[in-house]
Amino acid sequence: MEPAVQLKIESLVFPPETKKVLKDIDLTINQGDFIAITGEAASGKSMLLHSITGAASQFFNGQLNGTIRVMGQDIHAIPLAKMCDYIGYMMQEPQNQMVSITVEEEVAFGIANMELPWDEMKNRVKKTLQFVGLEGFEQRKTDGLSGGQAQRVVLASVLAMETPILVLDQPAAELDGKGKRDLYSYISYLNKEKGITVIMVMDRACDILLYTNRILIIAEGTIREECSPGDYQKRFNQTRPTQNMTAANEKLNEKLNEKSNEKSNEKLMEVKDLAFTYKGGFKGCENINLNINYGDFIGVIGLNGSGKTTLLKLMEGLLIPDTGAIRIFGKPLTKRNLATIRSQIGFLFQNPDLQIFANTVKDEAAFVLRTRKLPEEEIAEKVNGILDKVGLLAFADVHPHRLSRCQRQKLAIASVLVGGPEIIMADEPTSGLDEEQSALIMELLSAFQQQGKTVILVTHDLGLAKQYANRIVAMHMHRLALDIPAQEIGSFEEVLKDIGLDFQKEGVAYGFH
Repeated sequence: MEPAVQLKIESLVFPPETKKVLKDIDLTINQGDFIAITGEAASGKSMLLHSITGAASQFFNGQLNGTIRVMGQDIHAIPLAKMCDYIGYMMQEPQNQMVSITVEEEVAFGIANMELPWDEMKNRVKKTLQFVGLEGFEQRKTDGLSGGQAQRVVLASVLAMETPILVLDQPAAELDGKGKRDLYSYISYLNKEKGITVIMVMDRACDILLYTNRILIIAEGTIREECSPGDYQKRFNQTRPTQNMTAANEKLNEKLNEKSNEKSNEKLMEVKDLAFTYKGGFKGCENINLNINYGDFIGVIGLNGSGKTTLLKLMEGLLIPDTGAIRIFGKPLTKRNLATIRSQIGFLFQNPDLQIFANTVKDEAAFVLRTRKLPEEEIAEKVNGILDKVGLLAFADVHPHRLSRCQRQKLAIASVLVGGPEIIMADEPTSGLDEEQSALIMELLSAFQQQGKTVILVTHDLGLAKQYANRIVAMHMHRLALDIPAQEIGSFEEVLKDIGLDFQKEGVAYGFH
């Protein structure tokens, strides 16, 4: 039996740059393997997947020294458009892969190009949407989906192709805990029962140890080590950082408890009777009442599609409520004062690529300052300072899309922080990042709060919410289900279960006890 994939890569570079993005890789993936690929940020994980699909050389114009064979054929003998006969590929950011208006059209897009009979196409669309838990979403608009729902739709469109190989880049990064467990079970079923070969990049490979048979650890563009799931688990248990509250946060909480600073109890934002419905009649939020104080760090949790992101966008003015009102900085949020209020709000999208558009890292960080017409010398000083703070000063002249996902997220935060906002609203800023990378992002947000500023964080990671937030707000079925001090979350196990967040399963996975 031919191997599913064979790689012999001496080097992969992207002229005019000479740095080897991949090097010295000799790898055979057998049919029926379930391979997990892990490693640090910018280690070459995603580029290895791009190489397997042929995109690195045929789309990104990489210069490959070596050979890659898929199902016995050299990838250069397979036109890129025909690679879908062999490989179903899911990219890290689902929004970058969707092209259609409705969910049904999106899932049907790939198989429509296979010239299948209409009845067969309809059957595959229905079957795959049911498979990923989105039955009944056929007519939903793709631009109104939550991040987790979008991820499921892209996976359904990939599965509908029924290819012998699945190449998946962080396929569960934007899913809640239950969604992740369901997804891994789905993929395991395809691997074990259907014989489909799975190659999956995971920053947290420990999540799929029950399903994979081989773990590849990549560093600096090469495969440094291959190990069994058992050996990887032992290493993970030995090196995993204890997710206790950071010393900085402990000091902050002591200060907040001891000081009688009136501003810490002063309302920053009042949300009253808020409701929003998307086109097509799909509920986004309803009957939301919430007060946020200066200096709060709010962790907003809930299942995919529960209304978390919609609430955040309403607070920032990206969406206009159907009913209800928002007061912020003591003023009603209206179209008339929207620009003024937004200048004091930093918004971090779930996908950093949605807010990065400049040609260099330094120009991206400088954008908001240039809109304020500051002197260039002052801009350069501020930009260098913020890039140094987030660890990106060495990449100042690099195109942002040459950065890793973690580095792009840090750039997005730098671009927000440099403007000196009063509030940061962050939508899943740690999705797709490992524990160490997540901690880097969260420490930046924590340091911002310690200046007396306010953070509103949407997250699926209950451990991070408990570790950094002072309040936990839970959404369920588009409504506010819970608003409690973070340290009391352990007393609300039954409520969490009732809204689909299994305390025990989530807590073990994310380290809160």
